[in-house]
Amino acid sequence: MDRQLIWAIKSQSISNTRKKLKELSEREDLFDVSSVDTQSEEYKRTVRSFEKARRTGTHIVTYIDSEYPASLRMISRPPALLYVRGNKEILNGIVYVGIVGARETDDYGIRMAESIASEIGENGIGIASGGARGIDAASHRGALRAKAPTIAVLGSGLDRPYPEENIPLFKKIVENGGAVITEYPFGMEPLPNNFPRRNRIISGLSSALVVVRAAYRSGSLITAHQAMEQGISVYAVPGNIDNKLSAGTNELIRDGATPLLSAMDVVDELIERVPDFFVMEMDKREKEAEELRTEKKTEKKLNLEGLSEYEKEIVEIIISGAQTQNLIEEKISFGAERLTALLGMMEIKGIIKKGPDKKYIIL
Repeated sequence: MDRQLIWAIKSQSISNTRKKLKELSEREDLFDVSSVDTQSEEYKRTVRSFEKARRTGTHIVTYIDSEYPASLRMISRPPALLYVRGNKEILNGIVYVGIVGARETDDYGIRMAESIASEIGENGIGIASGGARGIDAASHRGALRAKAPTIAVLGSGLDRPYPEENIPLFKKIVENGGAVITEYPFGMEPLPNNFPRRNRIISGLSSALVVVRAAYRSGSLITAHQAMEQGISVYAVPGNIDNKLSAGTNELIRDGATPLLSAMDVVDELIERVPDFFVMEMDKREKEAEELRTEKKTEKKLNLEGLSEYEKEIVEIIISGAQTQNLIEEKISFGAERLTALLGMMEIKGIIKKGPDKKYIIL
């Protein structure tokens, strides 16, 4: 019998506190199939959910798997397993900021959520949110605009995505290397009680939480208080005191959340707290930039039709990094006088250009 399936069945019989899940994962008889009641409805429902997950290319990540998010192991009630549509690799190794807020919001809230998510994402940080309409959806769109990793945490089964109007957004998240995840099995409807429960996953994945727009006693405040309990920094976008969508965020500020005046407030804190991540991110970006430069050089290298053999040789040498006449002269297979004449003629033709630093570039 499948290890993940055995875990899924046995973990349903305990309260999924951090302590209980850890104890279960360490039991020597964990994978003893004789203790699994294969005739129970619980077993049959779980098998059906697993089968549907695998038919649809959905990953199953359980608490006992190495791919399980390390940050979720630290919260008081970790999910026993996750259904993951998209890139499961982004569950670990990335710093996330959670962004949440009102479903029914205003233009200001949408604009702020998109802008904050995009600016944070441009610094290599991922965005986690709940995939709901309003602030959540705007946050995911901002992350996509910045080409940043983004995770949408649903309060239903993956075959019952809510709201349905965001199905195209969920597809776009997956297509762009993100993930849509849930702890709920296939077939689970988006019940009201599921959403406060899923909020702990959003805050658990995050190193900081931003609340953009929230009315008094909204679900976003539940997420914020869970984040505070988990020791995560909470930021709130302040608003007019006569606007009901500011009541929750202003209350959070009164209770100790940091007023968010710029997305860089969050970025600067995270750079200070997890500097190693940003060093690795900078190295990755430099590598990507170098690869892009190489691609561009290759493109130029391929567009040499109509050039003489000597001109092609000069272009190849410049692309390789030898850009001054002296450096080019060291590499050519012909004489210096011919080189001088050819460089001049190639400038006239618009093939190359000599800059003020006396280096040649390919046009």
